[in-house]
Amino acid sequence: MRVAGAPEESIAGAKASPMWPGLEAVAHTLAYDAAVLGDDHPPSGRLAEVTQPTLILTGGSDDFFERAADATAASLPHAEREVLRGQTHVADPKALAPVLERFYTS
Repeated sequence: MRVAGAPEESIAGAKASPMWPGLEAVAHTLAYDAAVLGDDHPPSGRLAEVTQPTLILTGGSDDFFERAADATAASLPHAEREVLRGQTHVADPKALAPVLERFYTS
């Protein structure tokens, strides 16, 4: 969470939540995330081979995730990049549903 720019208050809140044990259980996978996106350079050669249309969404904060999403979208030949302004990691279904519906029905 620190690498992604989360403030200490958010980290403390996450640790106090009932979800924390589950997050710790998958923490070992963060090394893979960091290896792929930690320097804002996704594996563009591999991504260039993806033929499936891909929707890349973020919430619009100016941080690590936005840069990583932009770089990933630039590497995918059929990527659609969209920002759901004001949304967090857990997006409001009312904001998310119309975007997903449009993407999957177009």
